[in-house]
Amino acid sequence: MSRHIEWRAVTLLAICLTGSIPLFVVSAFQRSVGSDADARLAALGASIWGCMAGYIAVRRRVGPRDGAAIIGAASTVMIVQGVGQDELTIRWLCAAALVVVPVAAAMMLGTREVAATTAVAVAGVVAISLTLPTPPLLRVYSALTMVVMVLAPITVVTLLVRRMQAARDLARTLSVTDPLTGLSNRRGIQARAGSIVAAASAAGEPVTVMVLDLDHFKTVNDTHGHAVGDRVLMEVAGAMTRIARADDLLVRLGGEELGWVAHFPGPDEVARAAERLHAAVREQSVPDLPPVTVSIGVVTAEPTPGQEPVAAVLSLLSTADRALYEAKRAGRDRIAYADRPRELTPTSSAAPASTGRNRAGPVA
Repeated sequence: MSRHIEWRAVTLLAICLTGSIPLFVVSAFQRSVGSDADARLAALGASIWGCMAGYIAVRRRVGPRDGAAIIGAASTVMIVQGVGQDELTIRWLCAAALVVVPVAAAMMLGTREVAATTAVAVAGVVAISLTLPTPPLLRVYSALTMVVMVLAPITVVTLLVRRMQAARDLARTLSVTDPLTGLSNRRGIQARAGSIVAAASAAGEPVTVMVLDLDHFKTVNDTHGHAVGDRVLMEVAGAMTRIARADDLLVRLGGEELGWVAHFPGPDEVARAAERLHAAVREQSVPDLPPVTVSIGVVTAEPTPGQEPVAAVLSLLSTADRALYEAKRAGRDRIAYADRPRELTPTSSAAPASTGRNRAGPVA
């Protein structure tokens, strides 16, 4: 078991200790003044709190279900203590403790659990307030005040938690996204390779990787400037996005080299997809520039059971890249298909790749 204790467990442990220690003190005090019934009730609550604290200390990690159960038990103890105790101060302390419980839930539980915990806390403070030995109007005022005290912090904390989650999700997305083209970057391969290979295996289809490179892109940059070159890249990325499926992986591998990782039923569908991509890029028009052309290297392989997905995709990218340079050497503006074994192993990227059939077009 890990020696470290996670932050959720620390939070709940602090809440449990904060609840158990005062109740043990209250139990001892009430016993000393002869209030045995209240003392037994306080001792029972303190024991429950203490058991929960011990469970958390031993487990060191608390999942959502454990957290919901502990927070629910804590709320129940506070409600029973607040309604059952005769001492007015203890009742108010229990009502105040119920204010904290939904806040703790918001930091570690889902939306439904937080809503349920908040409803229990509201019901608890209302029950405690309405059973106070005070005039009826004051009891109603106390109940309304306590409801506001429960709802105000949980609303603020929930908004803060959602904003933090949104910021974390945005940072995660930006970390795997190329800022110029909007395609994935190389980190995106690490994030998406597993889902692509799993989808291909589930469909009983091979994994296909296409690597394309813009022809004479350096000339475009040198002649027209990098701003125009950036526009060309964005147009090509847009063309890829329009023809690819939502669950395919489109990635900028570096410079003017882009990749498409997908799966298709057979070689005919792969060829049609490659030709569709090739034609879509040619149809892009950038003012004051001749038609943009690309060379494409394509490779297809069956996913091997138990194979590490990232290594498999990187190996396929390496082979497709070699096929791409065969297309470049053959005159550019064409598609080259790499021949390779039907099954891919993580070390097969070092094996030589040969170019299969080429579909030639006008040389750029």
